[in-house]
Amino acid sequence: MSTPVDLTLDQLRHDLRELAGLAEVRYDPTVVDPVLEVLDELWASSWIGTRTTTQPANRREVSARLMSSDESARPVAALRDAGLLEFTGHPMERLLAEVTAAVPVRWGVDLSVVRGVQKIWLVFPELVSVDRMLSFPGIPDAARDHAGHLNRYGGEIGIMALDFLSHTMNWYSQVFAPGTLTAADITVILAELDFVPASEEELSLLAKTFNVYRTFSWDSPRMHRIAFPVRTDAAHFPVHLDPVLDRFVGGAPFVDTGEHGFVFYTAYGPNDRYYKVQADYRSAARATFPGGTAPQIT
Repeated sequence: MSTPVDLTLDQLRHDLRELAGLAEVRYDPTVVDPVLEVLDELWASSWIGTRTTTQPANRREVSARLMSSDESARPVAALRDAGLLEFTGHPMERLLAEVTAAVPVRWGVDLSVVRGVQKIWLVFPELVSVDRMLSFPGIPDAARDHAGHLNRYGGEIGIMALDFLSHTMNWYSQVFAPGTLTAADITVILAELDFVPASEEELSLLAKTFNVYRTFSWDSPRMHRIAFPVRTDAAHFPVHLDPVLDRFVGGAPFVDTGEHGFVFYTAYGPNDRYYKVQADYRSAARATFPGGTAPQIT
């Protein structure tokens, strides 16, 4: 649905609460409200997406993703000053400082409606080579151990996300044209990683994937997870795969003009797979895309 472009804090709170209900996830205003208030300038001017997964209800999240195009935005400092983001000496904190001191970034924040600040996002307006990213001392060893894989499938890094709750790191490849990564490639990737295989239906859906992202931790030599996203609209979203997807896509509010876009992901690990849905809450025209390339709705 389409609602006015002007966005109020009350409306954002209301819509996040409604989305939590659709995903059957608890909504905790005591963790949501302080973050929205501290980041008022960020959410008021940024692209915002909302997301959930088909994981079991006790592991499912609903989150708002706020991505700023303002190069002067400093959400980490604001959140730390407010006591909403705690640094404990984990290597990811060193990595955050190293990368932001070396390359231009645009910032983002994931706000879980249950747990508060979850991820800090660094979008690279200028793509960064895999080898350069691997040169930062704070990088987990698991990422270095997958250097060949990273260079072979997807290439340059467009986004890094640091999860302050699970202590993991996500690397998103550059945006590429749908069809660049084929079904055969995905089959080989999952086999090489010894992850669960994709079904024929998943391979068909993922034929239009526009990048690939991996999750690494500092505590394991294995890649934790790999996911393949497809940018689409509500009419073409594979809502039949799970009732959560159906409810979320059908009820996701859109407070802007233009196309209401969605992203469908399939995420694979050593023992399981699940699906993710991301819905534009504000227009993607507000977003800064890695390397300046926006994925197209297909």
